[in-house]
Amino acid sequence: MPPLKPQSEVRAELSELIAEAVAETDDTRRQGLLVLADHWSDILRRRKAAGEDGVQGGQYG
Repeated sequence: MPPLKPQSEVRAELSELIAEAVAETDDTRRQGLLVLADHWSDILRRRKAAGEDGVQGGQYG
C-alpha cells in the first residue's frame, strides 16, 4: 500500500477541486467536483480524528 498523502497535500487537492467547481459552467461536472471535494474533506476529518498526518510505517507520503 502506498504511503498516505500528508494533510497539507490533501488540503491542496481539496482547494483545487473547489476552485475548479466554482469556475465550472457544466452543472453536472460542478456537482461531481463538489462531491469529490466533500470526500476529501471527510478523509481529512477522519484522519485528524485518528491522529494521522500522512505517516505510515514511519515514512512520509
